Amino acid sequence: MRDEDGFTAFYEHHRSSLLRALTATLSDPQLAADATDEALVRAAERWELVSTMARPDGWVYRVGVNWATSWRRKWSRRPTLPTSVLDGVHRDDLASVSMLEELVTLPLQQRQMLVLRFVLGYSTAETAVALGVAEGTVKSSVSRARGRLRGDRDSQEVLDGRA
Repeated sequence: MRDEDGFTAFYEHHRSSLLRALTATLSDPQLAADATDEALVRAAERWELVSTMARPDGWVYRVGVNWATSWRRKWSRRPTLPTSVLDGVHRDDLASVSMLEELVTLPLQQRQMLVLRFVLGYSTAETAVALGVAEGTVKSSVSRARGRLRGDRDSQEVLDGRA
């Protein structure tokens, strides 16, 4: 029997942050909304297992990214939305619109790592587990991504909204 109250509480607490994280990662608000919904449905179907995980929201995030990646591959002829579509999307959670536009230029795995670390507040270890990679991979990829976002300037300040 599913713990429906537990899933309901999880849904209410995490849906908006998952949507923001997937929007930042995928750079397509509609696709992110669909991916969030699809991943949450899959979590509800498997709630007995998912609820026992240390970070169920990480599992849902990863399922959402994987679903969206598969969908994009399947529908590769669908035109990509311009980054200007991000203008009205929860930009208060990241430093600025320019940060969102720069984030879109990163490879998907680097975007995922930055979003998990700095939008969802995951530790390096939690990010590694969520993405199925080594902690060293997370550290080096985050470092490269931060350097690419702001050149020699400390991108951590940008991600934290201090720039």
